Amino acid sequence: MNNTSLRDSGEKAQLIRLLYMLLYGFVLYLTMSVLALVVIVQFVFALFSGRPNESIRGFSRDLAQFIHQTVLFLSYNSERKPFPFTPLYEEVESEAVYERQEYEAEYEDITVTDVEPDTDTPKDKFD
Repeated sequence: MNNTSLRDSGEKAQLIRLLYMLLYGFVLYLTMSVLALVVIVQFVFALFSGRPNESIRGFSRDLAQFIHQTVLFLSYNSERKPFPFTPLYEEVESEAVYERQEYEAEYEDITVTDVEPDTDTPKDKFD
């Protein structure tokens, strides 16, 4: 394999990455506008109700994770393309229970309360 083909494949990979970077740069620009709108709506909601809206809080958490992934990709700190090419959260994080949600374990009582005597053992053996 000659050196020219290696350099060409590296340049091709960089050009493809440049296209993704341009796309995600534009999407990040739009996302920041959405974030500004979410901040304003959340503030107004908290102002009138006295507490933030949980649905908006969850959406803004997802939006922040997307922004984080995008900035890492654009700044060459990650080779992984942001969502939707990779999951928004790792599997372990997606199963986590948020700190404000109460969790009550569901369980089945498996203790035995009625023990039947063993019929195979003669009763007068121990008398």
